[in-house]
Amino acid sequence: MRRPEDAFHLTVASMLTLIIAPPGEISELGVYWFSIEHRNAKSAFEGAMRKARGVVAGIPDIQIGHEGRTFWIELKAGNGSLSSAQRDLHGVIQAARQKVAICRTLDGIISFLDQNAIPHRGIC
Repeated sequence: MRRPEDAFHLTVASMLTLIIAPPGEISELGVYWFSIEHRNAKSAFEGAMRKARGVVAGIPDIQIGHEGRTFWIELKAGNGSLSSAQRDLHGVIQAARQKVAICRTLDGIISFLDQNAIPHRGIC
């Protein structure tokens, strides 16, 4: 079953590929990004294995790296809200002095990049 964020996430991935680099590759401007997928486990065994490997609930959708800094983006479509696990993990990320944002639009993502001096090729 698709989540409401899926279509938005595909659009964001296309945009980041154009303005930064393909996922998992470093751009000529020294930036990389990739998406993280942690949908609900399909079985109790799979869930237990994830937990044993250190997988936690609430990980933001996108990680961006630049000049030794890590940035996180949680994508939300429409009026979607954070789960309690997401709220808790955002607090942990911020306590580690990393930036995390909730983005609902492409403009919101560009603003986050600009506010944090993450170089990109501009809006395509």
